[in-house]
Amino acid sequence: MLVGFLALATLTGTVTGPTAPQRYRIEVKAQQEVDMSAMGGGKQTSDLAVIGFVTVTMSDTTGGQLAHIVVDSVAIPAGIELPPQLGDAAGGAKGVFFHGVIINGKAKDGLKPSAQNPLVALLAGGVENLFPGLRPAAKVGDTWSDTVKTDKSTDGVKQNSTTLLNWTVSTGTMASMTFDATTTGTMMSEGPSPNGKQTINAKISGTRSLTGPAIGPMTKGTIKAMQDLLVSIEGMADSIPVSATTEVTFTIIP
Repeated sequence: MLVGFLALATLTGTVTGPTAPQRYRIEVKAQQEVDMSAMGGGKQTSDLAVIGFVTVTMSDTTGGQLAHIVVDSVAIPAGIELPPQLGDAAGGAKGVFFHGVIINGKAKDGLKPSAQNPLVALLAGGVENLFPGLRPAAKVGDTWSDTVKTDKSTDGVKQNSTTLLNWTVSTGTMASMTFDATTTGTMMSEGPSPNGKQTINAKISGTRSLTGPAIGPMTKGTIKAMQDLLVSIEGMADSIPVSATTEVTFTIIP
């Protein structure tokens, strides 16, 4: 991946020296409730949380910037017990990095981790919102709407989603403004599971509040998401309702 990154830098222009690295604290809290009444059970609730520290280094290139984000460490808050399958994930998260070409405040082709790690995947929600792709010329009082669509297939699982974001620039100056948004959307996922073919349909809602320059990186943010899902498994007469909430907060460390 590093070779490709350097090749891209060569094609897009000469890279200048990086700016001073900035450290961030990212915290993710997630809760899920599964209603197993259709299978003769009750409601099952699970909680997951992680705190991560990352270092962000930016450098200029023709037409944009290069972002290099390294995971320095992760920790599990007191009172949170990781599922057995995540037991080794904390140790393996250190050193995982994200590379990206930033154009007009948005990562071209997204920010992807250098290695697969479930805890890093949780932190990715904060990393991605460092560069949310806002309007570069936005000013206080501006409002607009963005529609984000995804369509991907991974390991036999097909997923597509549509999200509408309604943005307002509430306070600040050109150097640092606060961008608030409400979000609504839908998601559909289909693929194999241990119990047979599984289909998930979800309604999504949430809020975002991000502070920083319009072209990023943001200096702090809070992202809240709520999902109401229906899980259908081949051969089962009834769907399984699932509700999930996630809160991601990040802030720069002075």
